Amino acid sequence: MDEKVRGRLQARIDELNKRLRVDSNDLDYESHLRQKRELQSILDHMLAGEKE
Repeated sequence: MDEKVRGRLQARIDELNKRLRVDSNDLDYESHLRQKRELQSILDHMLAGEKE
């Protein structure tokens, strides 16, 4: 995987983690949590593909 893409995905996941702490009582919390899970799944899948 391109390092640039991996870095961008990880940066977005980190940003969502910060937002989750701020939005804990907000309606956006579930949306951010779902986005984070989807991005983490993509990143994990791409990293697993590199190892094979």
